[in-house]
Amino acid sequence: MLRSFVLVILCLCVASGEESCDRSEMENTICSLCSQRRGGQLLESGHQVAFFAYMSQSVQINAISKYMTFVYDRVETNVGNGYDVRSGNFTAPENGVYVFHTSTTSYDKSVCSVEVVKNGQIKDITLADSGQHDDRAVASSMTILSLTKGDIVLARVGKAQSGNYLESNQYSRMSFSGFKLA
Repeated sequence: MLRSFVLVILCLCVASGEESCDRSEMENTICSLCSQRRGGQLLESGHQVAFFAYMSQSVQINAISKYMTFVYDRVETNVGNGYDVRSGNFTAPENGVYVFHTSTTSYDKSVCSVEVVKNGQIKDITLADSGQHDDRAVASSMTILSLTKGDIVLARVGKAQSGNYLESNQYSRMSFSGFKLA
């Protein structure tokens, strides 16, 4: 339909003397417009995937155990609905390369390792360690993973946890986020 419309417009321009071109030029113009249109449709059909979630309050160390999944209960962004606030899991809605980030703050002589796990396999580990002092220690990770639709990525407690608490408040947020890169 677009091709017919453009052809009619071009013919009207030629007939009125405003533009002179031959059939080959008109076909090239039509093909160019169709290619641009298809290109726009491809861009429009590309899906964005991104999430950002954080803990709404600090986490007591005695309330967590080794290999427990962190459930980040405050969701700010969840484009593509990949993050599940009930389980703490991110499920890839489509194939692609994804970037994940965690941020963890230990406070007041506390220690906690955080693992980024894909389908049960550890892909990254950080350690927030304020075990020897009464201040904060922040650990963050950035992990790039190739995922297939349905793969599950989560952040969980690692092998080390001791002390008082992990901070998530007006000073520091314990968070988990990610987005599809390509």
